[in-house]
Amino acid sequence: MKNFKSWHNKFLMPVITVSLIFTFLLASFQSAPANKNETIQSIPYLQKGMYVIVGVFQILENAVHYAKSIQINGKSPSIGKTEKTRLFYVYAYQTKDDLEFAREKRAELRTTKKYYDAWIKYVGINLEDLLKKDSEIEQELIAAENAKEIKSAGINAPAEEEFIPPPPVQKDKNLYNYRFNVISATTLKEVPGYITIIDAARNKAMKSVSTNQIHQIEAPKSQSKEIIAMCDIFGYVKEQAKFKIDYPASSSDKSMISESGGITTVKYELARHKVGEILTMYHVYFYTNAAIMKPESKFELNSLLAMLKENEKLKIKIHGHTNGNAAGKIIMLKEDDNTFFKVTSNNTESVGSAKELSKVRAEIIMRWLAENGIDKKRMDLKGWGGKKMIYKKTDSMAGKNVRVEIEILKG
Repeated sequence: MKNFKSWHNKFLMPVITVSLIFTFLLASFQSAPANKNETIQSIPYLQKGMYVIVGVFQILENAVHYAKSIQINGKSPSIGKTEKTRLFYVYAYQTKDDLEFAREKRAELRTTKKYYDAWIKYVGINLEDLLKKDSEIEQELIAAENAKEIKSAGINAPAEEEFIPPPPVQKDKNLYNYRFNVISATTLKEVPGYITIIDAARNKAMKSVSTNQIHQIEAPKSQSKEIIAMCDIFGYVKEQAKFKIDYPASSSDKSMISESGGITTVKYELARHKVGEILTMYHVYFYTNAAIMKPESKFELNSLLAMLKENEKLKIKIHGHTNGNAAGKIIMLKEDDNTFFKVTSNNTESVGSAKELSKVRAEIIMRWLAENGIDKKRMDLKGWGGKKMIYKKTDSMAGKNVRVEIEILKG
């Protein structure tokens, strides 16, 4: 018996141990996800039909994570791509030609705040024929453009029918391929915006690049080659990563950075601002002496709208500010006019104080938000005129005194 135990411990146990390890490794291998290229290849093309879309992504990893994180009617949504783009569409429903079904499901999804921006994508369908039969299609297409976070105004995103080439080959030793993967920690959707690349040694901005796309970044001329990648997008808490451009693993937060296929990805999961914080809308612009916004204001306005739609408990106060307190002409929209982004002959003119101008500018933003589905009970406003200027009126930066601030009152 003693000899048997000795033989068992000496020979049989190592064999069992090795077998268990092998079994564990085999199971791990079989359950591990396929490599990136195989995963991309496995995503099917969208066939002819109508798709109720709940998310659009430039990065497959983000699309997969989002699709696995939500359930609609007890199951995860599907992912598809089109032949002419490398965008990934997460869709909850599809139909070959039943427009009423697609509209019904889209309306059903929009009743929940999580899918307020659901929209219908038409693939391989002659829209001109549909327009002849149904005038609502045109309105749906306009609504869809507003819903696609990829297509937000002000972002140089790929066009719908544009083929995106593979990452650039690094021929210049001073250029490095980077992609800044930015998603919302709340919705898990990609956030459009810009990353500011800063030379850390000189504390000087080098360039701005759009989020979720591949860019070639030039190394700073400093000896350390250290950069700061600053992500400061309206509605989200600012985040940054600091590292050597030629050695990204030098980052203090290595969990943000990964490398694959000659591309370094820096990932940001952005949190929303909290109650009591005040956000400055530096990219909402007004025409001179007018409470009418310029078209380039749409991007930041859409960011504010998304923030309010994500959280129905959120209440805000809109603060208007001017550069100085001089009275003057005020150009405004009529009550029945929703031409928010263009000065026209239909506008009214009056004379008033700087405080009045700042107030009607805050009012026009409230009016635009209400027009886009936000209850006025969730908003308050105040016009300050030039009472809270950041810079002296004669300063070269005085233009930044003209601004709108959003105070989060409740959420």
